[in-house]
Amino acid sequence: MTELMRINGTNLFVDDRGPKDAPPLVFVHGGPGNSCWDFMTSVGDLLAARGLRVIGVDQRGVLRSDPLPDQPELSTAVLIEDFEAIRRTLGIDRWSALGHSAGGAYLLDYAVEHPEVFEVAVFDAPSWDCDATDRYRLPVAADLLENAGKTQAAAVCRAAAAAPHRLQFDSQVLAAMQQLGPDYLRLFTYDENGLTTYLVLAQQAPTDLDWTRGASHLPLISDMYQDRTPRLAELDCRSALFVGARDLVCPPAMIETYRAATGGDVVVFERSGHFAYVEQPQEYADRLADEVLSARTATN
Repeated sequence: MTELMRINGTNLFVDDRGPKDAPPLVFVHGGPGNSCWDFMTSVGDLLAARGLRVIGVDQRGVLRSDPLPDQPELSTAVLIEDFEAIRRTLGIDRWSALGHSAGGAYLLDYAVEHPEVFEVAVFDAPSWDCDATDRYRLPVAADLLENAGKTQAAAVCRAAAAAPHRLQFDSQVLAAMQQLGPDYLRLFTYDENGLTTYLVLAQQAPTDLDWTRGASHLPLISDMYQDRTPRLAELDCRSALFVGARDLVCPPAMIETYRAATGGDVVVFERSGHFAYVEQPQEYADRLADEVLSARTATN
């Protein structure tokens, strides 16, 4: 079932699949400014078939939700309150959540501030510190750029990765990476098969979707450069970390920080990059369902 749900003064698109009495899982998309469309298309029905109630949300201002209202000013705190209002509106006492990429940052804040509403918080390739992400990803981008003959753009990426100060969002660095053109997606996929799978999925999107509306979430990018990893020690609910073997957003040092701070499960998808739910949907649905169902069993 899909609907526009009136939440905190705006209409949010909600895609609700699976039995209403099944353990609920809400998906928190990243971007900033993406959508739940790719996740729900890839694994929404697979998860429902494995006994979950799966709730995808296009965050305020994004894709099928209403355009971003002028007030309140967009912030992570506003997004968290939206999810809390959705939970209450649906009559759910406790749920599990999956936060992907930037959504993993939103979910960390949410879980630290409201641990009582979570059975398990699953972080998928989370963007907890974009300084660490950029230093890990930019050298890979530079190699691809050099192979494509774009030496000046490669130099921009290498210089940023080696900067002696903490990095902030820099549109020039992003523009340099985007000179990869179609190869930009290679920063997010495991191999040629993964790239093809992602492109095939993108071609399935309805043609009337206005993806440009995701730009309304660009003000959240600066916040992604704040290091959230110290908040892992504040987690007071069950958690797990999912990551693709070739994910460039959540570097190995961040994985070890999570492991040391929480002792939670770390699940590596060996043939995936940043979008394991696209590249390995069956395995992904199996592991995610296991996390949610075992968390439900542990709390009953």
